[in-house]
Amino acid sequence: MMLREVTIGRSKDCDIYLDERCIYASSHHATIYYDGNQLMYRDCSSNGTMINNVSVKHRAVPIRRGDTIMVAGKYQISWNQIDVYFPGRPQQQMPPQQSYQQPFQQSYQQPAMQAPVDEGDSLNLSKWNWGAFSLYPLWGFFNGCWWAFLIGFFVGWLFPIPNIIFGVYGTRWAWQNRSWRSAADFMATQHGWDIAGIIIFVINMLFFLGLIFFYAALISALS
Repeated sequence: MMLREVTIGRSKDCDIYLDERCIYASSHHATIYYDGNQLMYRDCSSNGTMINNVSVKHRAVPIRRGDTIMVAGKYQISWNQIDVYFPGRPQQQMPPQQSYQQPFQQSYQQPAMQAPVDEGDSLNLSKWNWGAFSLYPLWGFFNGCWWAFLIGFFVGWLFPIPNIIFGVYGTRWAWQNRSWRSAADFMATQHGWDIAGIIIFVINMLFFLGLIFFYAALISALS
């Protein structure tokens, strides 16, 4: 008999809420419930869960206090969060058939929902992206935003509106839509695009200023 079901995910209606930085977690990633005999963890996500370094995806497994639970393999759930919903729960023993779960050997608990340092929490995803601003069709092709090319093809004449939108949101879109080896790799790549974007922007401004002076001189000469 299931007595209580606790939801975990990025949706704000979840009992254990993972904030918007946890981009690899699903909106309703998993549930924890007590079936009358033991505490169970049911994964119902796209990226799965790591429990004691064992992948769990689209299935339910028993858990006990001390197990390390990493949502999407990146964000740890604290047992203090779980215990809030199951006060007085007995400390069940693991059944023999679940011997794949190894006890958590570390003598400390990591902070809840802690992502690896290199996985984006330290990034400023609101940073203006010069590459996306100046070169968004080409930038989008190489940064997982292939639809940027279509926008450039169909509504590029709306300059500078699409450029400004990509400049504002480009960094976040690139991080979310392409797989990166690390945050450092992501930052280095976007820095290269920033340099290219600034160069193109300066060249365009000089070109337009040159046109203005040229036509001004031409009009002055003809008048």
